[in-house]
Amino acid sequence: MHTARSQSSCCVFDENLIYIFGGYNKEIGTLDSIEKYEIDKQVMSVIKVKMPTPLRRFVSIKISTTKILLIGGLQKKGRGSDSVYCLDLESDHRIEKLDKIDTAGVVDMLLVDTVGNIHLFVEKDAGTAPPEDITYSFLEYS
Repeated sequence: MHTARSQSSCCVFDENLIYIFGGYNKEIGTLDSIEKYEIDKQVMSVIKVKMPTPLRRFVSIKISTTKILLIGGLQKKGRGSDSVYCLDLESDHRIEKLDKIDTAGVVDMLLVDTVGNIHLFVEKDAGTAPPEDITYSFLEYS
């Protein structure tokens, strides 16, 4: 990778592409950069567009042949994010804010059900309480 990072999110986009979003670097802090790994060429590159806000401990998920959602997480100084962003690869890697989720914070896990809902398990009370199950529907954006 071009920037060392932990607490990032990645998304396998197709059989040949992996996108790596945000994360944390101990010298820089919370990151807003995006890198792309081309598996067949074994090449890592930095995407020119930046995330609207630096994020770590969030999730990313492919929702169509051209779109990836970025949901929740932590911003700089540990402030929780309740934002849902969409990276549209068809429109020159444009990222727009779509919505908000009900609870801001660290997303521990996500599940997708058969009717197009994403179930996000958002950490409560800094991880001292069981995660809250938030349901988010992405069908209108896919």
